Amino acid sequence: MDLELKGKTALVTGGSRGIGRAIALALAKEGVRVALCARDKATLEAAASEIRGQTGGEPLAVSADLGRLEEVSRVVEMVKARLGRIDILVNNAGAIRGGDFLKIPDEQWAGDWSLKLLGYVRMARAVLPVMQAQGGGRIVNVVGAAARNPTVGYLPGGIANAGLINFTKGLADLGAPSNVLVTAVSPAATATSRWEALTAQQATAAGKSVEAYRKEMEGAYPLKRIARPEDVADLVCFLVSARASFLTGICITVDGGATRGVYV
Repeated sequence: MDLELKGKTALVTGGSRGIGRAIALALAKEGVRVALCARDKATLEAAASEIRGQTGGEPLAVSADLGRLEEVSRVVEMVKARLGRIDILVNNAGAIRGGDFLKIPDEQWAGDWSLKLLGYVRMARAVLPVMQAQGGGRIVNVVGAAARNPTVGYLPGGIANAGLINFTKGLADLGAPSNVLVTAVSPAATATSRWEALTAQQATAAGKSVEAYRKEMEGAYPLKRIARPEDVADLVCFLVSARASFLTGICITVDGGATRGVYV
């Protein structure tokens, strides 16, 4: 299937590791010119090197803290100047920490939401006018499945993710007249370093060992495994492609059938 992505440009935030890294690599393999953005310069350069080695492309690596408004603006201006346009935005930056609700300090709530929740909002606000002027574009928000599955050990993430699904739908309505299609993918547990760290946090909050908690979580999935980053990346490639030109305002859950509901 030809996704008609060759020659397109994409900005992937949080692109240095995990799901974001897999998305950036998958897009590059489809012929997309990719810009990666993350805070840690070393992991960012490693991701760019991997893409370069596997695709022969020349990704643009931009180090920035997207929890700061001025940094969001700088990244968008740099990517636009270097790549000429922005056809695709994948909002993926930010790892909200879990913990005991009564013990999480205010600073943690505010800091994590500034990067994940406000970071998505600010990045979309900066990129949307660019796409409108171009006559179209694609925005995909990576939103954790905790949005629909409240967990006492992960309330900060659940609240932010639920808000981002609402944001996705509203932004899709705003972008539709200009052919800017906005969707979200909602991964459940995914085999990344972030998942390992979050598992440890939640295990501690639940008073269980990390190994026991991990087995309990993975065993609850119908397919008896958690997602791979590539599972999410493949879906994102489809959603930003010409093959998904009538899909907007939706959120697709990537959880191997774990969510117990009919609206996924």
